[in-house]
Amino acid sequence: MSNTKISQLSNVGNVDGSGLFLPVVDTTDTTQAASGTTKKADLEIVVNASGYEFTGGFADKTEISSGVFGHSGNTGVNYTQADVDAGNYRRFPLSTAVHEAVDSPYWSDPAPNTNFEGFGMFGGDHLPAGKTTTLISYDLSDWSGSTMTGSNSSDTGSIRLDGLKVGDLVQVRFDYNIIPQVQNTTVDTGLWWATRDNTDAITFEFFLQGATTFFGQGSVGVSRLQRVTSSAYLASNEDVNAIALPCIKSDNPVIIQPLTMLVTITK
Repeated sequence: MSNTKISQLSNVGNVDGSGLFLPVVDTTDTTQAASGTTKKADLEIVVNASGYEFTGGFADKTEISSGVFGHSGNTGVNYTQADVDAGNYRRFPLSTAVHEAVDSPYWSDPAPNTNFEGFGMFGGDHLPAGKTTTLISYDLSDWSGSTMTGSNSSDTGSIRLDGLKVGDLVQVRFDYNIIPQVQNTTVDTGLWWATRDNTDAITFEFFLQGATTFFGQGSVGVSRLQRVTSSAYLASNEDVNAIALPCIKSDNPVIIQPLTMLVTITK
């Protein structure tokens, strides 16, 4: 049995307004008492380590009417037969202009944070503790160093992970409509992930697959909503400095209408 003692368990207060009370643990190691020294175990209590942000600011949306961005009918991003033949991946970049047009709160109670510009629809209200910058960057343009098949060097925007810690878990739900053009179509959905060094140079990049969906008989020309969650762990500082965007790959032509993205961080 360890000589480490737990000397006190007590309520320390309503930490985050949720009614959660956390224990205080004395981790003094009494085995060192003879030498007159003590040591503490590596114990960290993380409060409010989780958080999230939400956006609909995809650059591939079009202005349907004045100030209204979205998709009209079966219009959207065409993943063509040429893309299929080349084995291309298709990223979905973001746009500051679209973000500012579509990410306005739709509720009144509780009073929303309307200072959402640069953050997302929640205005940064639900970010993880210690994260003072947005989880979503709309104007980042560092994709020029990407070598992914079918990449577009002019892509903008990224999930923004600076200020997070090694060991954090990133989950991204990408919501989109898909309109298959050929029956028996298989679509892979996930994230295009690019790790970067401390000079922001891309070191590795790869597709993090979240789900594979099959569209069979009767699917051609029918719009279906997809809500696919992909995950990534932050194993190093290059992951914390990574850039990432939602991405798909298909074995047949499809039309994609990007809708929204929810970025969630957990410890």
